[in-house]
Amino acid sequence: MSKNIAAFIILFLLTSCAGSVPYPSNYPLSQELFHSRNSELTGRIPLGWFISTDDSIASSLTVWLIREDFSATLLIKELSLDQRTEQQVQQKGLKLLANLSAGFRTDQANATSIDPKEFDIEGKRFCSYEIGSDAARKRIVVFTARGKYYECEARAVRGIWSSDELGHIFSIQQSVLGSLLF
Repeated sequence: MSKNIAAFIILFLLTSCAGSVPYPSNYPLSQELFHSRNSELTGRIPLGWFISTDDSIASSLTVWLIREDFSATLLIKELSLDQRTEQQVQQKGLKLLANLSAGFRTDQANATSIDPKEFDIEGKRFCSYEIGSDAARKRIVVFTARGKYYECEARAVRGIWSSDELGHIFSIQQSVLGSLLF
């Protein structure tokens, strides 16, 4: 009996510490693949979206996905860390990377923020946070791939969006992140 109780307590602690995925990752993706500009990441393009390949518009981006009506974007860019910061992130984890990412955002003045949350998709580890308020809210997810650090931002760029509609965009982000190969 005491073995069963101990096993139950261990199982409960393990499952309660595991990060849950904050948004569903079941948005339909096309069979079309995108490849990052640095050739480190490959993923699937969501239905109703396309990838921008115009290097002159956003050369700092690694991947730039745009909704077909131009109302929302998903962008992935590589984060450059100095050696000391990289060591700290390796020791302390993705929450530190998320906090650093948030700290360098110039668009967060007077913005509400949600604490970083770690989660797994398809065996890959991510950490997300949200900034902004109401229709201007955006979600940023940080992760590592092949020894490099990345930030994926999902946001509306045109129109007024409800919380449910933004949640839908964030769900698309989850699906794309789940499709990444690196």
